[in-house]
Amino acid sequence: MTNTPRALRFRTITVVLAAALALTTAGCGSGGDSTASSTPAAVNDEYTQMARTLIEAGTGGMLYFEGKEADITLDKIKVYKEWSGPTTSVKPPANGKLNIIVCKIGTSCEEVGKRASVIAEKLGWTAEILDGQGSPEGYQKALATAAANKPTAVITVAIPENQVADGIAELQKAKIPVVGVSAVAEGGAVGYDAHVSSRETFQAVLEAAKAVADSNGTAKVVFLWDVGYPHLVEALNASKRVLAGCTGCQLLEVRERTLAQAVDPIEMQNITTSLIQRHGKDLQYILTPYGNGVESIIAAVKAAGRDDIKVLSKNAEPERLGSVAAGDQLADFGAIRGWNAYAAIDQVGRLAAGQPALPDAEQGIPATVFDKSNAPKDGKVDWNSYVNYAERYEKMWSAAE
Repeated sequence: MTNTPRALRFRTITVVLAAALALTTAGCGSGGDSTASSTPAAVNDEYTQMARTLIEAGTGGMLYFEGKEADITLDKIKVYKEWSGPTTSVKPPANGKLNIIVCKIGTSCEEVGKRASVIAEKLGWTAEILDGQGSPEGYQKALATAAANKPTAVITVAIPENQVADGIAELQKAKIPVVGVSAVAEGGAVGYDAHVSSRETFQAVLEAAKAVADSNGTAKVVFLWDVGYPHLVEALNASKRVLAGCTGCQLLEVRERTLAQAVDPIEMQNITTSLIQRHGKDLQYILTPYGNGVESIIAAVKAAGRDDIKVLSKNAEPERLGSVAAGDQLADFGAIRGWNAYAAIDQVGRLAAGQPALPDAEQGIPATVFDKSNAPKDGKVDWNSYVNYAERYEKMWSAAE
């Protein structure tokens, strides 16, 4: 990357992005005489240019989406310009006791849990992390343990509401608020008291946009996806819709896999090998829902002599960013890491004070793109160089009455 100041780069890209969006709107409109700009090829060129402009804006910069993530489309994504999170809150309660249940120790869920724990301790609380063990049974056991601990509040990370409804109900009966990070509201009789988006859907949409842009609108794609989590199903549906907007692209297959399969190297290599054998030279891009298992996917691709297959993941896990920097995978995507942990603690404070929680759209977390040009070799990102969200939240809490 060049040393162009980030603010100037954002202003320049904003102008280019606006022009691309205007072209797309003009090319896809109905009515009027038929012109070259309304032909399928021209429309695809405009859609590809929009994807390319967004990816360029998000590579080293930040992108922002305002609204319901399930409804995201490329034309609704904007270049991040200024603080998009909350500006007022409540003073966190003193001497709080927090239980944090992560989907599985050793995954990015644990990283979010650890960050939330550190923030809680800075506020003078005690915090304990419980392992959900990557299964419904493990989740239920962890929630039962949390109920017995009688904490001030509980945070879960990437645990679906429907798999722990009884545990949530037990905690709520005891007046213990429960905040779900990386979990969508499922509309059941029992659900989390508040949600915090980790922008999983947004990141998945950017994966699809990267494939469109990188291929010049001709990507042939397999989604090697985990559909065991509602927020990942939402992400898959949105990214499939974005890929479908590229008339020259092709969805070859959605290959379902579980988290347990993803962390099994032999299983993942076998699945990847079967995909390569099934689709042959048509297979160009493999899109994944998180970093777990990607190393095994890459190993299978290399073993098959198919260095032309490009692998993409999301959540900006350090190992994956190192892989991008080395050129072993095409790209990775991340919502600003750690912001979701601060947002979760903020939700806990609001609920503990008897105040309403914030909707996802008001938490304001932006996302960024990593490719070989900007991914750090050691996987370490100074997220505060993008936006100092920690300072924003801490000042907001200090100023609260």
